[in-house]
Formats: sequence, structure tokens, C-alpha cells
Amino acid sequence: MNETPQIDGHTVKIIVVDDEEIVLSLVRDALEDAGYEIELAGNSLQALQKMEREYFDFVLTDIRMPEIDGIELARRARELNPNIGVIFMTGYANLNTAKDAIKEGAYDYIMKPFELNEIRQAVKNAVAKKQKDAEKSLATELSRLSDLNQLMYTVGDRKSLIRLSLGFALMQAKSNMGSIAFKDGNENEIGVVSTGQGGMDTIEEAHYQFSKNYFDFQSEEFDSPFITSTLEEHPLYKAFKNPEIASFLIPSWHTPDSRLVNIALRRGSNLYGFLMLAFPIETEMLKASDLKLLTITANQIAISLENIILLEETRLAYQRLKELQEQTIQLEKMAIKGQMSAEIGHELNNFVGVVYGNFSLLEYHLNQKHYDELEKYLTAAKSNLDNIKKFSRGLMDFSVMSSNFQFCDVGVLVASVIEYMKAQKHFQQIDINCIEPEESIFTMADADQLQQLLYNMINNAAEAILSRPTGEPPEISIRIERKPDENNFKLTIADNGVGIEKNFLEKAFNERFTTKKSGHGFGLLVCKRIIDNHGAKLEIESEPGHGTSISMTFPIKSPSSVQELSSEKSTTI
Repeated sequence: MNETPQIDGHTVKIIVVDDEEIVLSLVRDALEDAGYEIELAGNSLQALQKMEREYFDFVLTDIRMPEIDGIELARRARELNPNIGVIFMTGYANLNTAKDAIKEGAYDYIMKPFELNEIRQAVKNAVAKKQKDAEKSLATELSRLSDLNQLMYTVGDRKSLIRLSLGFALMQAKSNMGSIAFKDGNENEIGVVSTGQGGMDTIEEAHYQFSKNYFDFQSEEFDSPFITSTLEEHPLYKAFKNPEIASFLIPSWHTPDSRLVNIALRRGSNLYGFLMLAFPIETEMLKASDLKLLTITANQIAISLENIILLEETRLAYQRLKELQEQTIQLEKMAIKGQMSAEIGHELNNFVGVVYGNFSLLEYHLNQKHYDELEKYLTAAKSNLDNIKKFSRGLMDFSVMSSNFQFCDVGVLVASVIEYMKAQKHFQQIDINCIEPEESIFTMADADQLQQLLYNMINNAAEAILSRPTGEPPEISIRIERKPDENNFKLTIADNGVGIEKNFLEKAFNERFTTKKSGHGFGLLVCKRIIDNHGAKLEIESEPGHGTSISMTFPIKSPSSVQELSSEKSTTI
């Protein structure tokens, strides 16, 4: 058997009409064997009845038959289906019948008796010609559709899109009556653009607001075009049983003696509306290819509608964003003020902590009657109160604070910080050990900043220890070391606290980071800026559950190496 002949993707279907049974039998055997789908009719009336119920690509008919001859049959067949191809058979050829056959657009004219191969070849040629004609027609329609697509993408509002689409669909269907119902505005609002009684010369528009979303519905009938004559036949009415949907499903031009071709405007599971075209009962049917192109058009309308809806939502969101912009700016200003308040409070707490530590030591030595020690702690407290005063003056420009580099003994500075920190309550249970080098280390540094750095580091170590479960004795180890062949010294602070998770190590000292529930992460940033201000290098080692070790390697600077620095160097910390 040969490959199944097809037109537009379906098997070619032929109705064979002859009043001689032997001819019907021979033609059926010849064509079915070639892969065609064959239906037989013994007279013209029987053939017309079948053509009213079924679609045929060709009618292969004898010319001379009783009651209705083949020429008249061809004429009536074209009224039912304008696209049907006609092939005539006759044993009584003459000039008049040949002229009539040509007038009816016959694809071929076969003389009886004929060979089976002759009938097969005639049908094969007719199919090829019809397929070629269909391709030319499709190319023209696709070109039009391409032009429509280009226009659709330039349309920026729903009304213009719907008007344009309706005009194209009417032209494609060769109809002068049509309507598009579409999702418009709010969720339950439906718009309708429709021709009036005068066709495209008069366009009517309407908008309806409903209490429910009628387009929130799916049906298998929406997969392809469907025909309705009454509201009750429509899938939406079958689902909702509400007569109010007639306002958008039944156009004003619809009459009881006409039918509607309905094509759903869909994108995936989203239904955006319906394209509806007039289909008078007494007129010709739409071609299958026309319905396909209308379906493609409906898909393009749905895509464009979806794009416009997204565009409108974007515009609305942008407008709301602009309206909220001023509020956002004000909230941001408030957030910055809150952040600055937290940062200022943190720094003041550092200074106050130092003052409190000195007063605690002062009280202790006073109780012990070590009067010769009192002046040292009073001086230290006064010095930090002066720092608070300088800090307060600098709040007009908080990002800039002064650095005062002086020649100092690193070991003495560290020892003084440890001494007044030990007097604080939460350090009394922690063993603080300091390992100093055999020889004193002198360098140029800002003593106040180094004290602040040490206080922050040691205080953080203590909080890490106090946050851990009970275990080995709490301990903070401070080591100062200098290698003879290197012009720098290393200051290491180690604890046996809770430690820092590996994924947090990169954040520490590089951004606002804290593991404390009430912390704001500013302290470590201040420490990092002090370290950078002194040209030091930072190293961190930590193991969760076993503690943290922080090493800072400072260059040793002599007075001559910092002559280029002003005595009051402004530095951002």
C-alpha cells in the first residue's frame, strides 16, 4: 500500500457518486488501496445528505445521473463546502458537458471506461494541485498574520489591541460581524469590543463588572474552535448557569438564525476571553485552514493581552514605588539615625567602661589605704573623661576622629588595660595571663586608640567565654612578642570561649558582624580601622567550641619615621 495521501495534515477523504454499483466498487477498491478514505453514494441526494454531515476533500462523480446530474451536484456541494474539489466521470462526453465541468472548476475529467491506474493518477494529480493551492493561500495568510504580530507588539493598550485584532479576524474569516470579550482591568471586569449592525464601520464597546471571575474556568471545548447558536450551548453557561454572562457571550448583532464561531483566548491555564465571529446557517462553512489561522490569531491576541496586563501591572507598581519613595527616604534617614545612635552609644560605653574600671581600682586601693596608688587611677579616669569630651565634640562629623601618635611602651600600655579590666565584675572569674617580651618594645602609636582596641578585644573574649557551657577554667592569654630580625611586634589575644563558625570568619572585621543577640557589629569594624590606622596586619584562627586567637602584627615606628605625620592626624575610624 502507498503512503497515506494527506492535505493539511489529515487523510484525503473522497465521496464517490455513481448510479452503477460496479463503478462504485471498482473506484473504491482502486482508491482505498492507494490510501484514501472513501465514502460511496448511489445517487446525488444520498451524496448531499452525507456532505451535510461530513467534510470531504473531493467529490468524484458521474455526470449523467437521474434526478440530479453531476454538474448540479458539484454546484450544490460547493454551496455546502466551497473548498471541495470536483472530479467528473462520464461515458457520454460532449462539448457542452466539458464546458460545464470547467465552469464548476473541475480538477479532472475522466472518460469511461477507464483503467484503475488512470483513476488513481487523476486523483493523485488533483490532490497535488489542491495541496499546492492550499500552501499558496496559507503563505498569504501567514504573511498577513506576521504583519499583525508586528502591529500587536507596538500596541500599548488593550482597547487598541482588541480593535486591531477584531478587524484582522473579520478580514481573515471574510465576515462582517464579530466580537471579542476580554479580561479588562480588575479581576472580575470584562470588556467587549464588537461590530455594530453596520459591521466594522460601527464599533461598540462595553464594560461589565461581575461579582465573580467568569474566566477562572477551564474546559476541553476551549482547545479548539466551537460553534454555538444559543447561550445554553456555551461551556461557560453550562458551568455557571447564570444568564448575566449573556452580556458578553451573545453579541448585539446575534440573531436566532445564526451561529457563532467561538475561539478561546488562552495562554496555558489562563483564559483571557473569546473571539466570536458570525456564522449564518445558510452560508458557506469556514475552511479548516481558516479555523487554524483564526486559532493562531487568537493565541497571538492572548499573548499580547498577557503582555499588556504585565505592562500595566508594572506601570502601576512603578507608580506605587514612586509614591512610596519619599516615605522610603524618610525611613532610611530614621534608620541611619538609629544606626548612628547605636554606634555612638557603643563608643561611649567603651570610654565609660574604662572610667568605671579605674574608679573600681581607685575604690579598691582606697579601701586598702594604698594612698600612693590613687593619683594614677584618678589621672587615668580623668584622661578617659577628656576622651569622652573630645568624642562628643567630634559628633558633628562622626566619621572623622583625631589620631595623636606618641612614643609609648607597648608592654606598659597593655598592662594598664589589663589591670583596670580585672577589677570589673565579669572579669573576676576569668584568669587573664600576659606574656611580655624580655625587653621593652617602644613605638609611635595613638595610645588612646590602642587602649580602645585592647578593651574591645579583651571584652569580646570575655563574653565569648561567658557564653560557653561550663567546662575547662576560663582563660584569656595575651602575648607580646618581637623577633630580633624583624622590625615589628605581634600582639596576640587568645581565649577558650565558644569560638567562631568558619563561614563567619570572613565577615568578622570586614563588615558589621556580631554573634551577640543584642550586638550591632560595630565594635569589630572600629577595631579593624584602628589596626589599619597603625599599619598593622590581622590574623584570626578559631575553632567552634575551643576558642579564638586573634593576632595583630604592628610595625615598630621610631619618632623620625612619623615626622611626616602631623601631631593631630585626622583618621577615619
